[in-house]
Amino acid sequence: MLQEFAANHDSGEFEGKIRSYLSQVLMYEDPVRQEAARKTVPVEELEEKALISLAKDGNFKPTKAEQDHAFLLQLLFWFKESFSWVHAPPCDGCGNDTILQGMGGALPTETQYGTTQVELYRCKACASITRFPRYNDPLKLLETRKGRCGEWANCFTLYCRAFGYQSRLTVDFTDHVWTECFSQLFGRWIHLDPCEGECDRPLLYERGWKKKLNYVIGIAKDGVLDVTKRYTRKWPEVLSRRNFITELALSAVLNKITKECRCGFTSQDLSILEDLDKRELEELERDLYLIDDASVSLPGRQSGDKEWRISRSEIGSSENSSFSGSFCPTRVCIDEHVTKVYDAISLVFSRVVENSLSKSRVTKILRIFIGVLMRLKKSSYKTRRTSINPFLLLFLPYFDELLDVLSLKSTTNADGQVDICLAHEPIKTSLPLPVVLDALDDVVENLNKCENLSKASLSFPLLKLNRIHSGLVLASGEGLPWGIVSGICFMRVNFLLNVCVCVYIGKHMKREHV
Repeated sequence: MLQEFAANHDSGEFEGKIRSYLSQVLMYEDPVRQEAARKTVPVEELEEKALISLAKDGNFKPTKAEQDHAFLLQLLFWFKESFSWVHAPPCDGCGNDTILQGMGGALPTETQYGTTQVELYRCKACASITRFPRYNDPLKLLETRKGRCGEWANCFTLYCRAFGYQSRLTVDFTDHVWTECFSQLFGRWIHLDPCEGECDRPLLYERGWKKKLNYVIGIAKDGVLDVTKRYTRKWPEVLSRRNFITELALSAVLNKITKECRCGFTSQDLSILEDLDKRELEELERDLYLIDDASVSLPGRQSGDKEWRISRSEIGSSENSSFSGSFCPTRVCIDEHVTKVYDAISLVFSRVVENSLSKSRVTKILRIFIGVLMRLKKSSYKTRRTSINPFLLLFLPYFDELLDVLSLKSTTNADGQVDICLAHEPIKTSLPLPVVLDALDDVVENLNKCENLSKASLSFPLLKLNRIHSGLVLASGEGLPWGIVSGICFMRVNFLLNVCVCVYIGKHMKREHV
């Protein structure tokens, strides 16, 4: 009876809340906005990273579905790094900290981008006022690249649509927003949270953030759907909190809006969409009965000021819950190329010693060779090519095996100039290239510490030999590149083990021997 009253009283308000997002998701279909979004993305860089991620799993010939999925993950990681979270904006005048003073009216230049709310902040130093308009047009967000979860999900969903992914803006009525995309690889919808850099972890909110969910609605150009069941394993508890509208009225409202969204669609398109809807509803029902692996920890909220997260009770059981000593799943680590790199570098130094080259000359040769590789790294991964100078040409045979590991070759062009270029598929160069550069930098640093070069110096730490590779590692923090992966990487001839800890910080990885 109480829920029936709520339905009669609030069904219009509920419907209005859903409809308020429809004009927003239709913006994602605008060719102008999509093109503007694509222009801001380093597409080739993300394509290369996607192929590298697949190659590290041993997949050098991925299907289109595998490539598309890997690119989507790289798009998510890139977006996480390129967008900024706003708690309180810095002062427009002096750059110092500000504090919220209240709300203000939107200016015409702000309302043209869908702004209905403007937060006003007073500078703690100069007392001037800084405006923070909450833009709703993703075109403007491509420019500002900042905001909170609403702006993040709004802009990221545009990016997903711009690259052809079937996408939804997913609205949680307990005050969060994220994206869902249909994965052709998995044949189902997957969760992507750009604020957290998380993919396909739908229980993040209920179990990690400790959220008390009620309604989670997916909103797209071709319809709306209640997807709450994807995000809970406590449906009876969630159901008890769903008192804004009856389940029957909720279904009627969503069906009504979906029917309007699909008005004008061909009968064939309608049939396809209805079949997809049916399959997804069956999947959502099955999700409720999936066994939740409680041994795998899920972190509390990471985005936003700590005090703000605490005030919302979203910080989880521990600030460090993503690495709290709970079980870490194992995964395959294919890195035989690293072993080949170190073996090839050892051959370079064997020739150096055999020919009695001075330390200063070897250092010069290595620095020039590193310069060649850096030029290749900065060029298009699909067509890498650069010339080498006559000095390095004299010593190029020293690097034959290393070039082979890099899948590079030397060629002579029409002018008689020797170039280094790709020998095989681009990924076979992309995968080992950063490893070689890192290894050579390390070698040069250790070379400077050597008094002289001899056979005795051809050992650790100058060279790293007899390396274990291609095994299983324990991984924590599946949202790489911000996680920590630990595993046994190097093994000395005398079987003393060194543990390599790979710490992913942003886009870069630092390798330390402990």
